[in-house]
Parts: sequence; structure tokens; C-alpha cells
Amino acid sequence: MRFFSGITALVAAMLLVGGASIAPVAAQDYGVPSYTTWQPGWDAHQYDKHHVILGTVASFAPYRLTVARRNGNVQTVDLKNGTIIYPTGATPTQGERVSLVGYYSNGTFICNRVIIRP
Repeated sequence: MRFFSGITALVAAMLLVGGASIAPVAAQDYGVPSYTTWQPGWDAHQYDKHHVILGTVASFAPYRLTVARRNGNVQTVDLKNGTIIYPTGATPTQGERVSLVGYYSNGTFICNRVIIRP
């Protein structure tokens, strides 16, 4: 009996120590750059294609933004609670150039920030 209680205590301690180091998924940034303003290279189409989508707003509705990309593709991106639009308080409108900053997850672009070109 003492042997099992010792193992039980050891397993419990390992779970407590191991569990304390697990960060919540929301805290992960997936290497997303911290852009909050339009970057000079974006006008020359120089950008990190893993974390940035450039395009022109085709349509905008709460939690959904459709952009026409330079290559002719039209892409709809779902925005989530917490997606920030810069400049703060602005609303993307049809025809405006925007940058979507985020990351791809299983083929879906997760948008953390929308930056409207001034």
C-alpha cells in the first residue's frame, strides 16, 4: 500500500509541475509581427507572406472582411473577437488598401490586426 501511495504522490507532483508550464493557446503569437501602422515596403509588395495579406477591401461586415489581392484572388477572412483595426476606431470601406496581419492555421488565415493604408 505504501508503494502505491508514493507513486500516486509522485504522479500528482509531476502533473502539477508539468501542468504549470503549459501556456494557454491564446497567449501564443505564432511569430506574428507586431505591426500597427502601414509599413513602407508594403507599397512595393515587400512583406512577410506567412503573416501578412495585402489587398483592397471588396466588402466588410462585422467579423468578416473580403479583400481583392494583387494576384486577382478574392479572399474572405473571418475576424475574431480581439481583432484590432488600425487606425483605432476606423472601419474598412470598399476600395481601401489594407494589410491583414496574422497567421495561417490549417489553411485558414487567422487575422489579429487589420491596418488601413493612410
